[in-house]
Amino acid sequence: MKITRIKYSQAGNALVVAMVLCGVIGLVLAGYMQLVQGRTKIRARSLAWNTAIPVLEGGIEEALTHLNDDTNSMTANYWTSFTTNGNVLYQKTRTNDDGSYYFVTISNALTLNPAIYSQGFVPAPLGQGYISRLVQVLLITSTTFGKAIQARGAIDLSGQSMVDSFDSSDTNYSTLGQYDLTKHKANGSVVSNSRNNPAINVGTGHIYGSADAGPGGSVSVNGGGTVGDTNWTTGIEPGWTNNDANVSYQDQTYPPGAQLWPPPPPGITNLFLMNNGNFGFPLGLTLNNSHGTILVQGTCNLYVGGNLSLSGGAIIIIAPGAKLNLYMDGPSTTISGGGIMNAGGYASSFSYYGTTNNTTIKYSGSSDFIGTVNAPEADITLSGGASFIGAAICNTYTSKSSNAAFHYDEAIAGPGILKLYSYREL
Repeated sequence: MKITRIKYSQAGNALVVAMVLCGVIGLVLAGYMQLVQGRTKIRARSLAWNTAIPVLEGGIEEALTHLNDDTNSMTANYWTSFTTNGNVLYQKTRTNDDGSYYFVTISNALTLNPAIYSQGFVPAPLGQGYISRLVQVLLITSTTFGKAIQARGAIDLSGQSMVDSFDSSDTNYSTLGQYDLTKHKANGSVVSNSRNNPAINVGTGHIYGSADAGPGGSVSVNGGGTVGDTNWTTGIEPGWTNNDANVSYQDQTYPPGAQLWPPPPPGITNLFLMNNGNFGFPLGLTLNNSHGTILVQGTCNLYVGGNLSLSGGAIIIIAPGAKLNLYMDGPSTTISGGGIMNAGGYASSFSYYGTTNNTTIKYSGSSDFIGTVNAPEADITLSGGASFIGAAICNTYTSKSSNAAFHYDEAIAGPGILKLYSYREL
């Protein structure tokens, strides 16, 4: 019987090879586990990074609620205050059940343009401290008629003598509720979403207020034109223009059933009388010398379903103490002749609402236009010698009245609400 013996050198070689293979496999496994651990850690950090945003937005929501509900007690609900550089700041910290928390600060709290700084903290993976993100939110106090002229497109004031403001509710800034040049103010601001150069053309006129164009847009003046405070005399005053406007405007519509409203009853020759009630011209309205006057003597709503045209001696008269809400659903409004005479002299007495069908408004009447226009789809052209007293929301605005002015009545702005103006991470 023959016995085969394995040499010890061969056995040792096999053992070495096995050990090397085990080492390689171990290194591969260790590398793989480290890779998996690294990826897990990255995913965990990414989750914490993303989670910081909803955490800090909780701080923004609490700050907004505080600004809206506690303006008379800014240290209520555990908010604290401190003063830096003359500015009073309000702060609060809130911790969530998962260990995350936010630290929120309100600056310029009692002004029309507060700022919120909210920082969210989320526990980092493996107990390595916190991951945080900081956001700045700028707010504006928004009202429907918070500016003199608000336009989606370009504004051309090259024919306008000036745009300024007054306050019919304040005797310091009006005389018996009417505009007084000696008491005017510099809140006749205009805003355009246009990105044109220029988006707002002031020409040789004067904007006593700010001018804000769309991103990349510009504000242009020439000759003796100015933008700025009432005492500013040359060009654009620093800090009174910007190009960050991006404002949305709500489409206007008419009340339900307005298409069925009856026409106003006739009075004496060539006269319609409108006392309290709802009236309509579903096919449009044309007033001229032969059929030319509407007298509003109460609180009235008027629906016009086609074009509106006033010419010759035609005129709409709003008696003192009366109010007219005009809902324009036709494409074109052309008012010349006597125009619209708001005899009481208050812009709050006349409201023009242009629906999405209303795309053109031309006013050259001999009477000053005293009222508000809310027609986001309409191109407004003001010509002749009439001034505009009130406020306007439109698609574009063009003034061809070299001697006319636009006097914004701050009293019609109404109560304001805080809206987000900008949101950016710091």
